[in-house]
Amino acid sequence: MSGTLFSVIDILRAFNNLWQLRNPDKRGAFFHWRLIDARGNELPLPEWLSNMESPTRGRKALPPSQTALFVPGVQMKSVPDLNRVLDQCTDEIDCIARYHSQGRLIAASFNGAVMLARAGVLEGRRATVTWMIANWFASHFPQVQLAMEGPVVVDGPILTAGAPAAVFDLVVELIRHFAGEELAQIATNGLLYHSLRFEHSSLHASGISMKTRDSVVFRAKHWLLQHIQSPYSLDRVADEVAASPRTLLRHFKEVEGMTPLDYLHRLRVERAKQLLEVTNIALTEIMEYCGYQDASAFRRLFRRATGVTPSEYRRRYTMRISRRWWRADESGLEESADDLIKQLGISPADKSSNSN
Repeated sequence: MSGTLFSVIDILRAFNNLWQLRNPDKRGAFFHWRLIDARGNELPLPEWLSNMESPTRGRKALPPSQTALFVPGVQMKSVPDLNRVLDQCTDEIDCIARYHSQGRLIAASFNGAVMLARAGVLEGRRATVTWMIANWFASHFPQVQLAMEGPVVVDGPILTAGAPAAVFDLVVELIRHFAGEELAQIATNGLLYHSLRFEHSSLHASGISMKTRDSVVFRAKHWLLQHIQSPYSLDRVADEVAASPRTLLRHFKEVEGMTPLDYLHRLRVERAKQLLEVTNIALTEIMEYCGYQDASAFRRLFRRATGVTPSEYRRRYTMRISRRWWRADESGLEESADDLIKQLGISPADKSSNSN
């Protein structure tokens, strides 16, 4: 499954860009990579993939504990077919065992866990594998604690993902291991799917305003987003969507499991999180963009939703540090605050509205 290999490289490249936004004063890149054969020799990338070559600036040899081996799955038609393929992979399996004994982290996706099991690196450990061969895997490798409750299973220096698409989650776990929790969260915010964040963004798209069974709720959600900075009034929202306040409340709770006001607070907190992550504008200005005038109420609601204060959230998850740290030759990478806000679908002009 060669595409999985290149997906991993794509994710690492994207993370390197995020890391450089956080560390503009540093040269080079956080992650490097190489494709290897079963003997550990580097394989050249074809010319048409030259843009995926590892960054070489500042590259140095690293101890095994600071490196990882990623094992993609293989195409299979059936379990016997998988066994036939893996019977031809003795060198690769020996390579996995050798790298593991050297203290390297080992990660595998899809049915790659079978290669890890054959290499003996999963004995007594938890691991996951594609659901299609889960029962066979459990019966043939009883020394492995099969875990199927999530996309990625981490057990010490062994990481496994059961679905090819879960390679994104797998690489985020690699980032967490080597770069720490805060940078892993930044990668998660930028690279993985978040339902509320995508919903928040999609409500700006004109093409999705289709009539649905819960159209009253949809119209109410759309109106709340468009008036996120306006003082909240249930009667006003109900009037805008042509429903009584009681009907709106009942439908909103049935569909969303919360009141329109609770939903508005979620939208405001989500907007605040995005602004804290990608801009350097002052907290008081962010508060206004999010429809609050009372700083203490804003901090209280934000902390209730995220577990941290707005200042702490910015410190942990910002993708951009203070402009004064940007090198002169990279000044073009720093857009204006208004440009960044417009990219999020927020009109800077809205800031002047009377908010509550």
